[in-house]
Amino acid sequence: MSKHKNPFPGENNTGHFWDEENDIRELNNRPPRWYMLSLYIGTLAIVVYTLYYPTIPWFGEHNKGFANWTQISEMNEGVAQLEAYREKKFAGTEKAIAEKSLEEIVLDDELRTYAIKTAKVLFGDNCAACHGAAGQGNTGFPILADDDWLYGGKLSQISATITNGRKGNMPARMLGISDAGASTLATFLIETGKGKNGNPDPTSKDLYMNKGCIACHGPDMKGNQLLGSANLSDGIYRFKADDQHASIVRTILHGVGQANDSLTQDAVMPAFSHSSVIDAVQIKKLAVYVHQLGGGVAVK
Repeated sequence: MSKHKNPFPGENNTGHFWDEENDIRELNNRPPRWYMLSLYIGTLAIVVYTLYYPTIPWFGEHNKGFANWTQISEMNEGVAQLEAYREKKFAGTEKAIAEKSLEEIVLDDELRTYAIKTAKVLFGDNCAACHGAAGQGNTGFPILADDDWLYGGKLSQISATITNGRKGNMPARMLGISDAGASTLATFLIETGKGKNGNPDPTSKDLYMNKGCIACHGPDMKGNQLLGSANLSDGIYRFKADDQHASIVRTILHGVGQANDSLTQDAVMPAFSHSSVIDAVQIKKLAVYVHQLGGGVAVK
């Protein structure tokens, strides 16, 4: 910066020069009028915005503003508009689903497609937390994307499960089976579940036959859907675990749903008909959706 006397004293410059010839210098002019007007208008807009919309917290409560606007109220208005649009556009389809049977819905391409698409969100909101986003199951919860069903894979059975809920039950230590016997029986069940690749000890089957297992699971180990007893011959486990042997031993020794045993396995599904979460039409949609995930009994 030049240190000599300002050669342009009447020019309204700051006295800062940036070259030897004094050609580049800093002036001290006022900002353009449009700039100042924008600044004033912007300042006024801040005041108006602060008073009109909820902003500054006061003593224990924020300023609600003259508009009495909130994000929640705007969201509710948007949801109401969307529901009104859906009701107008799909009223006929919704009525058809409400009136027709599950079998009729599945056999109608348009209704089936609509039910599946609309039930995907319902499944994500109400079922995915336990059964997984794609019905793949989670630890302690059944897989819905296979053809192994505790209570049956027919549409009516799936609908009954969603509507009324389920509560698994299995006695602990059937007929006083010992810890060693439980371990031997668990090994037998695991090997049997491997099918042709398994090597079950034939002598261990006496434990299965004599300790009361056949009462619920049957002599063929296929289970009973009326009771919700599992198929023990297919290698698919209701309580899947990294240490499957230990999990089976726990089930044998402590049962399922035994209130007086802290180590019992838990197998409870809520009854959606007894809550305000979903209605009867939505239950129909969910039944169709679960049915098509991979293992529902085909409708002819």
